[in-house]
Amino acid sequence: MDRIVAPIEIKETKPDGSFTGYAAVFNNVDLGRDVIMPGAFRQVKTTRDGQVRIAMNHDLRKLAGKATYSQDAHGLRVEGQLTLGVGYVKDAYELMKAGVLDGLSVGFDILPDGADWEERGGDYVRIINSAELWEFSLVPFGMNPEALIDSVKAATTRDFEAQLRGLGYSQREAKALASGGFKSLGHRDGGLDSETLADELKNLTHAFNWN
Repeated sequence: MDRIVAPIEIKETKPDGSFTGYAAVFNNVDLGRDVIMPGAFRQVKTTRDGQVRIAMNHDLRKLAGKATYSQDAHGLRVEGQLTLGVGYVKDAYELMKAGVLDGLSVGFDILPDGADWEERGGDYVRIINSAELWEFSLVPFGMNPEALIDSVKAATTRDFEAQLRGLGYSQREAKALASGGFKSLGHRDGGLDSETLADELKNLTHAFNWN
């Protein structure tokens, strides 16, 4: 089974373990000198509900979740859902959020007559025109600087409100801040002083990556 690796970039966190991004980018030479052409994934091994499996380090004995997928002009776009009830998946997700586990890798088989060699920039690269996708994996290192995950969803507005209540905001204030920011807060209901709360809120917002 062939593999092409791409880095993860987490732009937002919200706690259901879902994410979106590109598991492969078309027409891009990766560090292994492979180029996947648009629409190359002609076949996909899927779950019963038509999704592609997510694994850990291409070990199909350690599955991590599943994802819907589509191919557009840019690449193989996935919308994944990690199974956080499994211990090693939850650990991997925490490493993703911390930026330690920062790669995605697609595992595939090249179909008969599905690849050619071509000279680009004085070097030969393998052009992949037709392949069967088996899975994509969470891996420690990335090779393809153009493919990425663009969101990891881990916290709902209700979660954010609960954290605000823990800082001393009233229920009314927490709802206002979660939905509209400081301008929607108006007069405070009491509790900690505004400067302290502002500092705590800044830290909390940074932790949630909400701008």
